[in-house]
Amino acid sequence: MNAQSSAAVPSADAPADQYVLTLSCPDKQGIVHAVSSYLFMTGCNIEDSQQFGDHDTGLFFMRVHFSAGEPVTVDKLRASFAAIGDAFHMDWQINR
Repeated sequence: MNAQSSAAVPSADAPADQYVLTLSCPDKQGIVHAVSSYLFMTGCNIEDSQQFGDHDTGLFFMRVHFSAGEPVTVDKLRASFAAIGDAFHMDWQINR
């Protein structure tokens, strides 16, 4: 057994500093602003972001890789993002 294989796998509520937010929702103004403002207000930094609006379906898709400035659990991020998800009728997830 080597050190790498014996390392503990972090649980869903363990602190980590790299996350990915993926979302889709009806396309409308303000989505990117809401997401980036949320990340700024929670002390996170956007490492990479892609987004596009699909004119055929009227849906907006976004993927944001971000890092947390201070230790935070993925569960806390999910709980605090839920209001934004609800406001824009998003199908979303935050994972490490």
